[in-house]
Amino acid sequence: MSLGENLQFLRKKDNITQEQLAEQLEVSRQSVSKWESDTAYPEMEKIIQICDLFHVGMDDLVRKDVSLLYVGDKTEYDNHMNIYAKMMAAGVGIILLGVSLMFLLEGLNMKFLWFPETYYDALGVYVEEGREGVFVGVLMIFVTIAVAIFILFGLRYGDYWKKHTSLPQFYSQSEIAEFQRKFAFMIAAGVTIILIDVIILVSLEALFPVIEKIEYLECFSVALFMLLIAVAVPILVFAGAQASKYNITHWNEMHDENSEAYKKNQLKRAVCGCLMMIATILFLIVGFILKWWGMSAAVIYSVFGIFCGIASVIIEHRTFKK
Repeated sequence: MSLGENLQFLRKKDNITQEQLAEQLEVSRQSVSKWESDTAYPEMEKIIQICDLFHVGMDDLVRKDVSLLYVGDKTEYDNHMNIYAKMMAAGVGIILLGVSLMFLLEGLNMKFLWFPETYYDALGVYVEEGREGVFVGVLMIFVTIAVAIFILFGLRYGDYWKKHTSLPQFYSQSEIAEFQRKFAFMIAAGVTIILIDVIILVSLEALFPVIEKIEYLECFSVALFMLLIAVAVPILVFAGAQASKYNITHWNEMHDENSEAYKKNQLKRAVCGCLMMIATILFLIVGFILKWWGMSAAVIYSVFGIFCGIASVIIEHRTFKK
C-alpha cells in the first residue's frame, strides 16, 4: 500500500474525518485529501506527526501495508487479554466461593453435629471446641486452585508484557465507545449485586432477629452473603481488566521508565505488596494464637485490600518531580 492508502486506512480506523485530521496536523483539508490520493506528499515533519498520532513506525507508514499490523497482532493481543481477564476474575471468584462454602458447611455442621464440640482425636488426645476450623481446609483447597491460576496466567501475562514493549492503537474510537457502554453496565451490575446483597443480609437480620442468636443460621446468612459477593466482585475484576485492555496508551507508558504512569505503578506495587505481607503476618498470628482461621482471613484481607485501594488512589493523584 502507498502512503496515501495507509493514511486513509489509519484515519478511518480511528473514525477521524479529513477535517479533524487536518486540524490536528495544522494543515488544510485539501492537503490531507491530496496525501490520501497520492497526488501530493507530506513534509517530513508532518510524516513524523502522523506516525506519533497513529502510533506507527515511519517505515510501516511509507513502505508497508499498515493494515497488516492490525490483523494478527490485534487478534493475539485481544485473545491474550481476554483470557487473562477471565482467569483473574475466575481466581477471585473461586476464593470467595470457597469462603461461602466454608460458612455453609460450618452452619450445617452446627445444625447436624457432624463433628462434636469435644472429642478424642486419632491419637487419643482430648480436643475441646473440635468444630472450630474444621472446614478451613475446604477454603484452602479453593485458595490453592486460585493461587495456581494467578501464578500460571500471571506468568503468561508477564511474558507477553516483556515481549511487547510498544503496541499500536489496535482499537478504533467506535470500538472503544462500544466497550465504554459495556463497561458502565458491568460496573453497575457488580455494584447493584453488592448493594442487593447488603440489603438482603440487613433485612434478614431485621425480620428474623433469631438469626443472630442461632449460630448455624448466622453461618447460613453469611454464606449467602459471600455467595453473592462471589458473583459481583469477579464482574468488577473482569471489567477493570477489560478496561486495561483497551488502554493501549497506558500499556506503552508502563514500558517507559521515565513516564509518570510507570513511576506510579511501581510505587503502587511496592505499597500494596507491603500491605499484603503485613496482612498475611497478621492472619498467621491471629490464626495460630486465637484460632480464628476462617473469619480472620475474610476480615484481615478485606481491610488491607481496602487500604491498598486507598493507597492506589492517593498515589494516582500524586505528581512526581522530574
